[in-house]
Amino acid sequence: MTTAARVAAVVAKWCQADAADLTADTRLEDLDLDSLSRLEAALGLQREFGVSIDDTRMNDAETIADVVDIVETSPAKAADGS
Repeated sequence: MTTAARVAAVVAKWCQADAADLTADTRLEDLDLDSLSRLEAALGLQREFGVSIDDTRMNDAETIADVVDIVETSPAKAADGS
């Protein structure tokens, strides 16, 4: 599964949409993702990809493509217990 497909699956969970209907150009505001939903989606993305996502970047994202870029450019989460 591609990064974009995995991102779409996580975002779809939070907006109760079908991941297959989400494209790179899908606007997050069209999915009714408010700031709380975006933070919840960010947590899901962090778990799915093992990265640390900046809340501000997630809130500034406009499209699924923006979220994919955030995931691909976010640093890996620090290992527990370090």
